[in-house]
Amino acid sequence: KQWYQRRVRGIVKSKTEWGTWYQSIDDVTIEVVVPTSTKGKDVSVKIFPSSVSCSVFKETKFSEKLFASIVTDESTWTIEEEDGSRFIRIFLVKCIKTPQNCWKSLFEASCSADLMTLDTMQKRFLQERYQRENPGFDFSGAEVTGQYQDGGPQFNFQ
Repeated sequence: KQWYQRRVRGIVKSKTEWGTWYQSIDDVTIEVVVPTSTKGKDVSVKIFPSSVSCSVFKETKFSEKLFASIVTDESTWTIEEEDGSRFIRIFLVKCIKTPQNCWKSLFEASCSADLMTLDTMQKRFLQERYQRENPGFDFSGAEVTGQYQDGGPQFNFQ
C-alpha cells in the first residue's frame, strides 16, 4: 500500500457517476464506490483488450469500449477500503505507454475528463516524462507552462 500511495502522489482524478478514474503514462485506474458490505463474490469485473465491465450486486455500473487498448494479462482489480469508504480499484495497463497517449476519456462514448482536468492530466504527463528522462531531478514541484499538450515538445538532437 505504501508503494501505491507514493506512486499516485499528484494524481488528477476525473469524477464519474460511479466513482473516479485517473491515469499515468503507463496505466489507467478506475475506482468504483461500493457499499461497505461488498465482498468479492458480489462483484463481477471483466477486462478485455478494448473494453471493461463492472457489476456490483448484479447491477451494471458500466460495460463500455475503452478509449484505447490495454494489456489484459497485466491488468487486475481489487476491493479496497480507505478513509471509511469501500471501492473497487480496476488497474488497466496501457498498450501504448508514451506521454502523447493521454486518454481524453475513459470510454469511447462516455466519462470524458472535463477541460480543466484534462489540462492538468497533460501537465502531469509532461512532469512524469521529464522525471523519467532526468531521474536525478525532482519535478514534483515544477510549474508547467507553454507547450505541454500531447506530451510536450519533441526534441531532436542530432
